[in-house]
Amino acid sequence: MESQLWIILLIGLGTYLFRAGSLALGSRVQWSDRTKEWLSYVSPAVLGALLGPLLLLNDGQWVSLRDNTMMLAAIPTIIVAWWTRRLLLTVVSGIAFYAIAYYLM
Repeated sequence: MESQLWIILLIGLGTYLFRAGSLALGSRVQWSDRTKEWLSYVSPAVLGALLGPLLLLNDGQWVSLRDNTMMLAAIPTIIVAWWTRRLLLTVVSGIAFYAIAYYLM
């Protein structure tokens, strides 16, 4: 548990530094259209790289869908996020879906 806390803190720090750096340099640097297009793919790729192993693996082993509480909660949460595009509603619905899936399993 302690190592997971360090991982979360380091990822948060990296995210903060990346965003602070882009805010500080973003107004001074003129990005080409090609670079802007390339950068638009970075966030979804990082999100997928972080969520994929979390949803599909447990201690390095594949988790079947019927035993995977997180995946069962993630699917309707993704639909809510896509449909509403509201962060708060997505987070609240994700917590609710996980609680329901955990209770039913």
